[in-house]
Amino acid sequence: MLLFFCALSARAEIKDRIAAVVNGQPITLSEVAERVAPELARASTGPGSESARNAVLRQGLDQLIDEHLVASEASSLGIEVPDDELQHLVDSLAKQNNMETKQFREALAAQGVSIETVRDSLKRQQLMVRLLQYKMKPRKVSDEEVQQAYANRNKDPEYEVRARDLYIAVPEGASKEQEAAAKAKADAAVRRVREGQSFPVVARDLSDGPSAHEGGDLGYIRRGSMIAAIEQVAFSLAPGQVSTLIKLSSGYHLVMVEDRRPVAAKPLLEVQEEIRTQLANDSVMKEREHYLAQLRKTAQIDERL
Repeated sequence: MLLFFCALSARAEIKDRIAAVVNGQPITLSEVAERVAPELARASTGPGSESARNAVLRQGLDQLIDEHLVASEASSLGIEVPDDELQHLVDSLAKQNNMETKQFREALAAQGVSIETVRDSLKRQQLMVRLLQYKMKPRKVSDEEVQQAYANRNKDPEYEVRARDLYIAVPEGASKEQEAAAKAKADAAVRRVREGQSFPVVARDLSDGPSAHEGGDLGYIRRGSMIAAIEQVAFSLAPGQVSTLIKLSSGYHLVMVEDRRPVAAKPLLEVQEEIRTQLANDSVMKEREHYLAQLRKTAQIDERL
C-alpha cells in the first residue's frame, strides 16, 4: 500500500514509461511500482533479483489492468461508492482494530500509509463487490451456514499485541546523503535500545512517527491493521522482545511488543448478519476471476511491460 519506491536508480528507470494501455487509458510503470512498492523493495535485493522484480511488476500490472476494467464497467453501469459510505467503511475498519478513526489515521501514518490510500483500496474492493453483485444473483445463506462459519471463526483464538513503533523517515526522492543520515539515525536507535535504554525513551528522542511523544505506543493491534512486513514481525515477537531494523521504502521501523492477549469472541447475535453478508459476498467473489477474464476478452489491452 505504500506509495514510495526505495532506490533512486529505480525511480529514474521507471519515469514516464507506459506499462500498458487499457481501452485507450495508459498505465505508467511508476503507477505499477507504487502499487507493489514494498514487495518490489524486497525483490530488488539478493540473488535472482531481476527476475523476482519483473514478476512483482507483472503482478502489479495485472492488478491495475483489472482495476481499470472494473472501474470502467462500473462507471458505464452507474455503480458508485459514495464518500459517506467510504468514510463509514474507514470508521468500521478502525473500530475492528479497537481504535477511534483519529487513532487509526495516526497508526497508519506511523507505518507510512495515508488514510487516502486506505480509502482508495476500500473503494476498489467495493466497486468489485458491487459489480459482481449487479451481474450475479446473490445466494441465500442459511442459518446453519452462519452458525458453522461462526464456529470455524472462533475455533482458533485470535490474538492482538500491544506494540511500540520507532519510525525513522526517509523522504521521498531522498538524496544519498539523506538516506545515509536516516540509516545512521536508525542504527543509533538500535544501539541505544541494545545497550539497555528504555524503548519508549529512545522513541521519544528519535522517532519521526506521530506516536513519538507517547514513546511509539500503537496500543493493541490486530492482524490486518498494519503493513504486512511490520505485522509479520510484530506477531512473531514475544512480550518484551524488540525486532531487528525493518527497512521499508518510506523509512526504517523498530518494533517492540509489550503484551500479547487473546481477543474475546463476540456473541453470535452480534455478528451473525456480518457473517451472513460475508458468506454471500464470498460466493459472489468466487466468480471474480471468471468475470475478469470475460472483461479482458472484450477490452482493448496493449501490454508493454
